[in-house]
Amino acid sequence: MIAVIFDMDGVLVDNAHFHERAFAEYFSRFGITLAPEMFGRGNEELMAELFPDESRERRLELAVGKEAYYRQIYEPHIKPVAGLVELLEDLKNNHIPLAVGSSAPVENINFVLDKLHIRHYFDAVVVAAMVQKAKPAPDIYLKAAELLNINPGNCIVFEDALAGIAAAQSAGMKVVAVATSLPRERLTETDRIVNDFTEITVDEIKQILS
Repeated sequence: MIAVIFDMDGVLVDNAHFHERAFAEYFSRFGITLAPEMFGRGNEELMAELFPDESRERRLELAVGKEAYYRQIYEPHIKPVAGLVELLEDLKNNHIPLAVGSSAPVENINFVLDKLHIRHYFDAVVVAAMVQKAKPAPDIYLKAAELLNINPGNCIVFEDALAGIAAAQSAGMKVVAVATSLPRERLTETDRIVNDFTEITVDEIKQILS
């Protein structure tokens, strides 16, 4: 038995631009910009790095505000990455267990799954609060495999971020990189690179895991 695990940001939705815009606009008064390798990490860790002198409560307040602003500006534009729904349908028809594994806040995960009406495809949803360490630690993906009752070596992960790719590989899983947030040349240390889900089939996923 195999399983497929999806990151959310940049995988289910091509939303990096909206996160960048929300971050730039919400934190403009601090003069802060994010480097590419910082995307895909948990908010608590990220805020601690960006605002080391603030209290944990203040950092949480800043993170919650930024995420609410992101959802506000992204909602009119939200749509699945091309080919996603068709691939999810094919995977379910092949009785392949599916999970979401994301460091994003649970409010953002619920926002995407419910706005796209795709929650019913997934057998498990793992969020950062369910594990000890967020990506690039492997905890999120190992927890997803555990909930699906599938050996990590029989799982394939769709990821767009370097932290997430590192997390999946540390978990002993195969990785297909989705080139939404980063250029393809940054994603070469993976088992396959696609621009979107129209470029991969269930049979090809099985071949990667064979």
